[in-house]
Amino acid sequence: MLKEQPLRTRIAIVFAILMMASRPARAADVVLQLPAEDQQNINAQLGPGVVGAAVPSKTIDDPSVYFPLQEKGMTYQLTTGANSGNMQTLGLAKARRPGGKSAWKFKLSSTLDGFLHFSALGDIDMPAVSDSHEGVVVVTTPANPFLPKGMKPGETRSYSQKVVVNYLDDPTDQRYSGKVKSSYTYLGTYQVTVPAGTFNAILLRVKCKGKVGPAETHNTAYNLFAPGVGLVAMVLEEDVTAFWLFNIDSTIGKVLATQPQ
Repeated sequence: MLKEQPLRTRIAIVFAILMMASRPARAADVVLQLPAEDQQNINAQLGPGVVGAAVPSKTIDDPSVYFPLQEKGMTYQLTTGANSGNMQTLGLAKARRPGGKSAWKFKLSSTLDGFLHFSALGDIDMPAVSDSHEGVVVVTTPANPFLPKGMKPGETRSYSQKVVVNYLDDPTDQRYSGKVKSSYTYLGTYQVTVPAGTFNAILLRVKCKGKVGPAETHNTAYNLFAPGVGLVAMVLEEDVTAFWLFNIDSTIGKVLATQPQ
């Protein structure tokens, strides 16, 4: 018995080591370097040095960590275009629906509002965007995945969507319809430095191509989400945000200027 106990202990230790070695690497240990083309695109719109060193990434287990659904104002500085350097106040507002459900409106720009909710799978979806300048509402089926749950670093998810564009003053009047295919890629986590501070932010790239009405599109956008804060930087085409319909050449970079209030 005196000899058996040390042997059992050694076997237990060896078994534990083998089990640890056989486990797949945790997503939290993954460090992904930003592809050169994406780095070049981001630098051109946000400026060099905004998106810096790669840091360890995690699976997006809870999208609300990276985009807290709380009423708040957010001030961004435009980094490209004719209005470069100007400030823009955006933010989240809450609305209630029957049965106690909540709906959210995220002001994407001075004329664009995206409407958000949680899907049954736990994604934060954006099923519709209204464009007050064009006087239309754009609806996608299935909903546009603003921040998908469960994405792993390096993962790409592809979607095929029907797009319908209706006039705001007459929702029964359908202006355009069509189909788009999009891919969402979790490029990794990077140190992001903006006027509001320095954050470790996850980077999602959105690519889209398709035809809606007379418009054929092929676009790329980037969103950088910091835990507990939300969007700290973004590169978007106004037409991309409105589901690729308007102002084809309007590409805008924005960085968070002050902490959300």
